[in-house]
Amino acid sequence: MLSSGNCDGYRDMTVKNLLIIPALVLLACKALAGSADDEALENLAFEYINDLTNFSPASATLIGDHSADSKLDNVDAAARERRRQLYEEYKAALAAIDRNNLTRANQIDAEIFHNEIESSLWSINTLQEWAWNPLVYIDLSGGSIYGLVARDFAPVQSRLVSATSRLEQLPRFLEQARGSLQPERVPKIHTETAIKQNQGLVSIIESMIVPEMDVLSSGERNRLEAAIELAKDAIAEHQT
Repeated sequence: MLSSGNCDGYRDMTVKNLLIIPALVLLACKALAGSADDEALENLAFEYINDLTNFSPASATLIGDHSADSKLDNVDAAARERRRQLYEEYKAALAAIDRNNLTRANQIDAEIFHNEIESSLWSINTLQEWAWNPLVYIDLSGGSIYGLVARDFAPVQSRLVSATSRLEQLPRFLEQARGSLQPERVPKIHTETAIKQNQGLVSIIESMIVPEMDVLSSGERNRLEAAIELAKDAIAEHQT
């Protein structure tokens, strides 16, 4: 968990995957008032927001945190265990706060926070989509690039540089995905859908990245072109 800072970077977030974030942003950005437990809850919510990139850099990009735009998620067993441990840390920290000392509004927020953590742990430990749903990885890889190029949150040049870095990491990401999936647990319909959707990232590259490449310096463009070829090869291998 990270120390808290100011709230300015989170005021205009849009939410796609992490629906809990708006409530936690409002909680974290409140003027500190009330009991010590109220303050502890508000600080914990802010730490959680600051930790989004440790859970998923790609998802953080989608909701407006651009501090790790050049990173692509790790999705192997070690990364899942790190995320599980981080959720357990937040669960323990939240349990240490006496909810009877919270304002009524913060009691509600604490319950929402608790349910989010429990849901995330259940997803990792019990639902285990990482083992049987290949669409998880297709959606995450596609979203990691789409989230950089679909919105003008920064100059296109800097967003393309971040996209280059993520494309360079795609072979590692897809290899980890294949290592996590357990073929005997994957439903046929999920496999068929994944086969149809896997090439979608190529479409994003061709329609949203290639037309913008003229803004790059020659060195940046050469690196991006190499990253695109690397990514296309990795996607083709994953398709096979």
